[in-house]
Amino acid sequence: MFKKIIILIFVTTTLSVFTIYASEKESNIFESMSLRGYIKAMPGMRLDRDLSDPNFENLIHNRLNFRWNMTDNLRFVAEGRNRIFYNSMFDDFPMFADILDIDDGLVDLSWVWMNEGAWIGHSEIDRLYLDYRHNNLQIRTGRQRINWGINLVSNPNDLFNTYSFFDFDYEERPGADALRVQYHTGFAGRLEVAYSPAKRARSSVAAFLWSTNYKGYDFQAIAGYYKNRSALGMGWAGNFGGAGFKGEATWFYDLEETNGNRNSNLVAATGLDYMFGSGTFALLEFLYNGGYKPVENIFLMLDQPLSPDNIMFSEYAITMSLQHPFTPVFNGSLAVMALPDQESFFLMPRAGWSLMTNLDMDIISQIFLGGRNTIFSEAGSAWYMSLKYSF
Repeated sequence: MFKKIIILIFVTTTLSVFTIYASEKESNIFESMSLRGYIKAMPGMRLDRDLSDPNFENLIHNRLNFRWNMTDNLRFVAEGRNRIFYNSMFDDFPMFADILDIDDGLVDLSWVWMNEGAWIGHSEIDRLYLDYRHNNLQIRTGRQRINWGINLVSNPNDLFNTYSFFDFDYEERPGADALRVQYHTGFAGRLEVAYSPAKRARSSVAAFLWSTNYKGYDFQAIAGYYKNRSALGMGWAGNFGGAGFKGEATWFYDLEETNGNRNSNLVAATGLDYMFGSGTFALLEFLYNGGYKPVENIFLMLDQPLSPDNIMFSEYAITMSLQHPFTPVFNGSLAVMALPDQESFFLMPRAGWSLMTNLDMDIISQIFLGGRNTIFSEAGSAWYMSLKYSF
C-alpha cells in the first residue's frame, strides 16, 4: 500500500507540473520528450558440468526509457524493464521469483506479476529522477545510477549500486534511491555528496567524493557511511606506457562491536587496458576481495550484485578479456576470469552481428569450470542467442 501511495503522489505531482508547464508554453511540449527502448528475445540452453542434461529456457526483455526536458535546466527521467522468463528449473528453485522481487531501495519498484511454474513475469523501474543543472552545479533526486567506480570489471569505490559482472543482459546496471549533489570545479575536478536512505537507518549509505586531475592522471578520494560501516576509498585513472592504468580501493570498518570485535576489510582492484592498432582492445585486471564470505545458492546469485565490501565469490580474481571488430558489422570478444583461491574459472565468449539498422544478434556462452566441491562445480554452462530490436 505504501508503495502505491508514493507512486500515486509522484505521478500526480508530475502530471500537475506537466499541465502548468504546457499551459505556459506556446510551443509543442512533446518536442522536449523522448521515448526509447528495445525488445529482446533470448532463447538459451543450460548444460551440466559434463555437457549433458540440457535444460531449455527463454527470456523476453523489453526496456523503456522516457526523458522529458522540462526546462533548459530541469529534466525528468523514468526508465524500467519488463521481462518474461521461461525455465523448467523454476519448479526446483521457487525462490528465484522471490530474489527477483527484492528491491533494496527506499521505495519498492519491483513487481513479480506472474509466477506460474516454469513462467515468471517481472517488471521494475530502475531510473526515476529529477535532474537540475545550473552552471557548475548539478542536483539529482530519485532512483538513479551513481557510478563512482573506475575499473571496467570490479568497482570497490561504487558504494551505492554495485553490479554483477556475470549479468551480461543488464548493460544499464542497477540504480539507487538517492539525493546527489555535484559541483564541478574545473577540468576533471568535482566535489560530490550523495545520500541513499533505506527503510532501516543503519542500512543507509552516505558519502563524499573529491576528484581532480594531476599530471594527466584523474584521482578521486571517498569518505562515507556504508550500512553501519565507515568507508574510506581512493582511485585513479591514467596512462602508463601507452596503456590505460586504473585502480581503486576502499577500506571498510564496523562502527559497532560484534562479540567484542570490530571487523575491517580492504577491497582493491587494479588493471591495465590497451588498444592495439588492429582495433583489438585488451584488458587485464586483478582483484583482492578482503571481505570475502561464502555465498549459498551461488547458481541463483550469479546475476545478483554483491556488496562493495564483498564484491566477488572469492578472495582473489584475475580477469582477462579481448574484444575485436572483425568487420564493421561483426565483432567478437572473450572474457576469462580466474578465481585461484576457489580453484574455479569462468569463460564468456561472445559474437555480435549488426543485421540491419536497429536490429542486432549476439551469440553468448557462459562456461563455469571448477573441481568437485568448488563454487562452480554444479554451475555447468549456458548458451544463448539474443535478437534485439531497438527503437
